Amino acid sequence: MIDNIFILINNALDNFIVRSLIGGIILASLLSILSLFVYLKNWSFINVGISHATFGGLALGVFLGVSPTITALIFAILIALLIGYISRNGSINEDVSIGILFSMSMAFGVIILTKTSNYTSDLFSFLFGDILTISENDVFILSIFFMLIIPFIFIKYWKIMFCCYNEEVAYVSGVNTTFYYYTLLVIIAIATVLAVKLVGVILASAMMILPTALSKQFFWHYKKIIIFSVISSITFVVLGIYISYILETPPGATIVFIYSLVFFIVFGINKSKELLR
Repeated sequence: MIDNIFILINNALDNFIVRSLIGGIILASLLSILSLFVYLKNWSFINVGISHATFGGLALGVFLGVSPTITALIFAILIALLIGYISRNGSINEDVSIGILFSMSMAFGVIILTKTSNYTSDLFSFLFGDILTISENDVFILSIFFMLIIPFIFIKYWKIMFCCYNEEVAYVSGVNTTFYYYTLLVIIAIATVLAVKLVGVILASAMMILPTALSKQFFWHYKKIIIFSVISSITFVVLGIYISYILETPPGATIVFIYSLVFFIVFGINKSKELLR
């Protein structure tokens, strides 16, 4: 019985569309949950900085002939920790430091890739992603990361929410705010690197901003926001993959465009209702 189940899973993973859907659903669920914390901490620009910083790590991996994912993870985690440290302890304005760091990393990536043969295809893949090329190994890594992170988030949910909502009060109440601050940054950095496979460097941050932004148009209760974020993200990923396959457009760009379009439609309807009251 168990052997038959494994055979069924392996046969399913041999189909690139099925692999794409499984990987997309796992990643959409993860990013939509993290989206709430990014929103509460006002980390939208930090998230953009981390996603762009991965480009330098990806380029370095291609240049050295090692796994780009590994070098991107190292780059993203280091940049995330550096941004976090500067934000908490530095005298430089946070936005300025983030802008400098991600610009430097992007510039480094471009320089490295121009010294690499056949870099054009790698550049396009890194910038815009292609979930249709996701491998069985990618799905496995996503699954492991998901199973490790999600239990941690739900077990420590109230402490993380406390730190996100009011870090000073959380600290006075005895919560180790420094630990949760940097742990959340590292989790977001790793998730961002994994998101590059789905939507690329340029659009990775959007998948961690749009879920909560859309959910807030309907709900204010945080648990409802998380549930709706997960459902909407999975829906748009599946829909985006299907439409991109039919129209032969980049999957990542298609997903983000549809997601953004729906957000602005809903936002416009809500604003119109407010004006008519």
